Amino acid sequence: MLIKTQPIISLPSNDLRNYIKHYWLSCNNREEMHSVMPDGSVDVVIKISGGMTQGLAYGSTTSRHDVPLEKASHYIGISFKAGQSRHFINASAAELTNANVPLNGLLKFQLVDSYLFDNKGGIESNNLFSTLNFILENHIKKYSPVISRIDHIVQVIDSSGGVSPVTDYAEMSCKSMRQFERMFRETVGISAKLYSQIVRCQRAITLISSTDLPLVHIAAELGYSDQCHMTNQFRRFANSSPASLARKRVAFLQD
Repeated sequence: MLIKTQPIISLPSNDLRNYIKHYWLSCNNREEMHSVMPDGSVDVVIKISGGMTQGLAYGSTTSRHDVPLEKASHYIGISFKAGQSRHFINASAAELTNANVPLNGLLKFQLVDSYLFDNKGGIESNNLFSTLNFILENHIKKYSPVISRIDHIVQVIDSSGGVSPVTDYAEMSCKSMRQFERMFRETVGISAKLYSQIVRCQRAITLISSTDLPLVHIAAELGYSDQCHMTNQFRRFANSSPASLARKRVAFLQD
């Protein structure tokens, strides 16, 4: 889930980096909407408003959509790596795809509301992120995560940029194409093909925002049939052109 309101981002502790992409905190929100773009992640989002907390699990999405926000509220997020929410949430990624579900009874760990606040009843980012690390580290120490073949394939897709045919990943899984697709969708929430396309778009955004390479060269390097193919996928996932989305990313990083 990509947040529009420029949150504070924090990486998890070393013990959690196989499972969690990052934490984020958006205080005193001033926006009415934020845009969610496909990234293969399941997020736990906690809204704090008027001293009350409300938690939702947001599943992987297959296309860009807007989610309403409440002004002056605080938002806390845990963004899990693709396929890793299963260690922390009592629902498969497939059950959460394109949905948001209340956290009541869904978390495998105990997240006490009072843990989210500092001694004065406010939210201080360093204390908050340290507390989240502590809670989640204790959970995986008590319930050791079980590794899946899909975990390795997700790592291969991430490291290679999603350019290989899906049939290659099915062979790596030692399963038939149908069995592999079912396992991948159950674990990650979306198909292996769609996840590969998302990873490739993310790689393109990084190259566009960090290099001076022409778009046509980036499209060729990442295995798109042509620049038009790359642009069409960007519009599907982000409702934006590659160059426009990269400019937004640069502006966000500079801020």
